[in-house]
Amino acid sequence: MTYEFELKALTMFQSAELTRDMEIRQLKKLASMASEVEFSAGEVIYQKGDMGRAVYLIEEGQVVVEVAIPDQGQVTINTFGPGQFFGWSSLFPSERKMAWTRATKPTRAIAINASRLKAACQFDHNLEYAIVRRAARAMAERILAIRRQLAGTRV
Repeated sequence: MTYEFELKALTMFQSAELTRDMEIRQLKKLASMASEVEFSAGEVIYQKGDMGRAVYLIEEGQVVVEVAIPDQGQVTINTFGPGQFFGWSSLFPSERKMAWTRATKPTRAIAINASRLKAACQFDHNLEYAIVRRAARAMAERILAIRRQLAGTRV
């Protein structure tokens, strides 16, 4: 990893809603585990059943999370854009994805290696608490958004 990329990742983490209030040492630790990835429009990032490999922070572009619903087909349950994280389930014990995710526009993101992050959390419980607290908040907000979406589609 180059110094320029680490600085870029650190700057993005400092401005992202879910990480901006973390300690600088924690943000530096995240940056040290990160790499830049790109996805073309329509590219599947992961599929249902895949092992989670990373948590992503979108730099530019758009990503959707989709599930198959009987008699309705493929349904978008979340849409993420710049400054938003996705892939949190990569940090938890089941590690298998329960939906699939694809880029709807050319997308560039910072990928935090999930294995390295889980290992770091084993040794730094303050980092673990900060990550788990943020992941739980993000997931709760997304579940609420899905519930609102479903309530709006009922006839």
